[in-house]
Amino acid sequence: MVCLVRRTSNLAWLEGLDVETRVAPLDDAEALAEAVAGADLVFHVAGLTRARTSDAYMTANTDGTRCLLGAVARSCPGLSRFVYVSSLSAVGPNPGPEPVDETTTPEPLPGYGASKRAAELAVLEHADALPVAIVRPPSVYGPRDPNFVTLFRTAQRLGIAPVIGGTAKPLSFVHVADLVEGLWLAASVPAAIGQVYFVGSGTHTWGEVIDALAAALGRRVRKLALPAIVARLVGELGELKWTLTGTPQIVCRRKVRDALQPRWTCTWAKAERELGYRPKVTLEEGMRQAAQWYASQGWIAPLRG
Repeated sequence: MVCLVRRTSNLAWLEGLDVETRVAPLDDAEALAEAVAGADLVFHVAGLTRARTSDAYMTANTDGTRCLLGAVARSCPGLSRFVYVSSLSAVGPNPGPEPVDETTTPEPLPGYGASKRAAELAVLEHADALPVAIVRPPSVYGPRDPNFVTLFRTAQRLGIAPVIGGTAKPLSFVHVADLVEGLWLAASVPAAIGQVYFVGSGTHTWGEVIDALAAALGRRVRKLALPAIVARLVGELGELKWTLTGTPQIVCRRKVRDALQPRWTCTWAKAERELGYRPKVTLEEGMRQAAQWYASQGWIAPLRG
């Protein structure tokens, strides 16, 4: 197994694994072509999720994907599958109460979502020449994911969980283990070639998510509703901290904008029907796994009990 990395990549999670690392920036066509030469299976999981401008998202997520596709087309004559990890954001928030599916017309929000949709189109443009498949996960959570740490830490330290948009707002989630299963099915099932699939573990309200989080932490957590104006202010403070420190912030203007959308839900019935995809991790179990892993790494305090 080979992992393509940048010179600045954090390789901590690869230590002890039987993998070879090769340095190949996504904007270096020659390095990519050399790095992927002869590959049978390619998973494109790289992506920029925090940036200040739409151009930055497009450069990394869209142009980088095009460059990798070109390298694969040149150097992988025996390719069995190119699996691109996209996002629910490539379609955008629900236009109505029904969850989006693969037939929904994409209307992504500017920035990240628009760049992921443009990258999808680049992948599909190569469908005649390469055996491609696209997987669209919703919010991903579980061990090693840093995006939910702030929520866990605030709940554990202060006994509160900020809620944007109300506790009844529905959201789709996918646990990392279920996402990996979906990616493997997209890579191995013949029917997946040329197709796009949503995968998920469940759709839950924010209230249900916080209740599961509280159970995982072993403490009572109060739900704190944030008015939109307050949420936007918090996002602006995140932007200010980003400017002062140079460190991308989890809570920022784009994240708050996305959180203020009425709903982000999808259905993975197509993956179940065509790939045999079956999510296995419940919300309660997934939150427990995440809390235990965060605590084991010192990202949050030791759990009670």
